[in-house]
Amino acid sequence: MTFSDQFSPYMRLDKMKKPKELLLQILLLLSISTSQASVLDVDNLNEKLTKHQIKQGIDGVIKVLAKNYILPEKALLIEKELRHKLSTNEFDEISNWYLFIRHINLVMRKTSGDMYLDIVGTKPSFTLEKAQNKLSNVDSFGIHNVSILSGNVGYFKLNYFYQNPKAEVEVSRALDKLSKVDALIIDLRNAEGESILLAQYLMSFFVKEGTILSEVLYDNKNKRKLLRATENNGNDKFKHNFPVYILTSSFLSSSGEFLSYTLKHLGKAVIVGEETMGVAYLIQKQRINDHISINIPIAIPLHPTTHTNWAQTGVIPDLDTAANLSLETAHKIAKEYLGIF
Repeated sequence: MTFSDQFSPYMRLDKMKKPKELLLQILLLLSISTSQASVLDVDNLNEKLTKHQIKQGIDGVIKVLAKNYILPEKALLIEKELRHKLSTNEFDEISNWYLFIRHINLVMRKTSGDMYLDIVGTKPSFTLEKAQNKLSNVDSFGIHNVSILSGNVGYFKLNYFYQNPKAEVEVSRALDKLSKVDALIIDLRNAEGESILLAQYLMSFFVKEGTILSEVLYDNKNKRKLLRATENNGNDKFKHNFPVYILTSSFLSSSGEFLSYTLKHLGKAVIVGEETMGVAYLIQKQRINDHISINIPIAIPLHPTTHTNWAQTGVIPDLDTAANLSLETAHKIAKEYLGIF
């Protein structure tokens, strides 16, 4: 009998996921009104615009969408709407790049319904890379806690998915410290950041090398790439019938969802906690000009077993419990599985 089979009485297979669209919209609207003012190079964006610059900016947005947006049919809708508004002089009152950003974002999202499209400043007032490097020195590249709980249950808390090879080294060291545990809890409740490579590396500790983790669609869905488990020197017992529990929260998104959804549907982990955000697109920042860039969905993963993903629905937990209670719950279930009462 496998780990998943023995856990089956706890599985929640039929509960429907509540839509997260409203929450996503609220968060993204807040980001428009607050994050841009605090993060963007305001002086650069206050430069007075000419009609020619406005047209060039719109042409640049349309060009990037046509070439890279994962949803080409929506790119066409946005182009049509922007061309119409340009021809009817709707942009004549736009006096600077900051107002241009706000207006274009509203048009794109209203037309497409895609809350992930986001025009931003090309030159931020601080670089995210520097901020991440500073944080990583303090927090061991996002690894917040590595410990062994009662019953010889390992606990690994990851708070950030860093796009940095050093993060992989730290993950390997952390799991090596837990190599002799009899069960493992991976805590992603507060995990942020986007690194498919780090998620791929972490998942590779729990499946055999070469296992298909995902099929990634890109280039307007015209191309596909298989993402497989990589070779690593992890503990071999993790790759077999080993109990793994992943803790989730309602604010978990992107790479954390990718890891949770993938291992769940490969039968390698039990999800304990809350339904997640449902952010499945892979987002990339692409430059339009010296003033503005666009965060644009360029790819989308499909699970090899379900042939779909967690977009909009999120990752549905096997054991639904409040995030603040999920560690206690997972620890209890892990010990029960190990015969410790």
